[in-house]
Amino acid sequence: MKSILAEHAWAARRERFRGFAEAYGVVVVALLVLAFCALTAEAFLSPSNLRNILIQISVVGVAAIGGTVVLLAGVIDLSVGGVVLLGSVIIGDLTERQGLPLPIAIGGGLLATTLVGILSGLLVAVVRVESILATLGTLLLSAGAAKLILGPGWIVVSDDVFAALVRDPIVLNLPAIVLILLVLTLLSGQLMQRTPFGRSVYAVGNNPRAAAISGLPVTGTLVGAFAIAGLFSGIGGFLLVAQLGIISSGDAVGLEFEVITAALIGGLSVSRGGVGRIEKTLLGAAIVGMLANYQTIKGIEPELQTAALGGILLLAVVTDRVIRGRRDA
Repeated sequence: MKSILAEHAWAARRERFRGFAEAYGVVVVALLVLAFCALTAEAFLSPSNLRNILIQISVVGVAAIGGTVVLLAGVIDLSVGGVVLLGSVIIGDLTERQGLPLPIAIGGGLLATTLVGILSGLLVAVVRVESILATLGTLLLSAGAAKLILGPGWIVVSDDVFAALVRDPIVLNLPAIVLILLVLTLLSGQLMQRTPFGRSVYAVGNNPRAAAISGLPVTGTLVGAFAIAGLFSGIGGFLLVAQLGIISSGDAVGLEFEVITAALIGGLSVSRGGVGRIEKTLLGAAIVGMLANYQTIKGIEPELQTAALGGILLLAVVTDRVIRGRRDA
């Protein structure tokens, strides 16, 4: 009898730990990473360096909003890097080579990336292709189209609007590129929590069969989730142009893994949908950004930084399985 009671008590403590980890784990990890970096790198907490970190995570953070919506719907998007590149190339080509006004160029880039997202959604929801395979195909399609448009050279953007997004302080010495990230995160978080579409995404991700029985538009929800991912990848492409000032075929390579890592650290799951929040994904992106910045300060080679990102991704996947795996089994 005592052993049964002890087992129940241990199970209850384990569930409380899992609940705490899901609710506050990313906040604790972010504070620990911040403290470690600050204590072991003198320049880390300087205002200019913190500002640089926020600027550096802007593209990943915006793209991760769309990636989060897709993961919440119970699927995954591997096309992010290629779609971000496509958006940046179209925007740069229309402004610099075709001489079109910037608003039209931005609209063209966002339209193209949203259409790619819709294509991914149709492949997954209508054709029933596994999301990994479907988005791997749209990754290659987008990257190939971007390289065809770009050609053998590169595009240097001359419009001062791009430079101003990163250069000019707006609020609290933060430039517009950071404010765009913060505003989009807040608005998207409210979209997912307070609208019928957001509730449908959570329901479909949690149990698509039950969602369909309940009359929810499963196909439309999945296509909409991928469309949002495409749109935010396009916005990420626009911000990438502002960050770099030059567009080349090697831009955004591997960005999809940074996006997935940020989402997983933020509490999302690769094993089930309907779990997590967009605001926490921003914290995940901040953690990835802090670690990357710390490694740069310490002079760690880029190849080792890439390996470290892979290790963080694996750790996030294992943690997800430890926290949620047995519960879902």
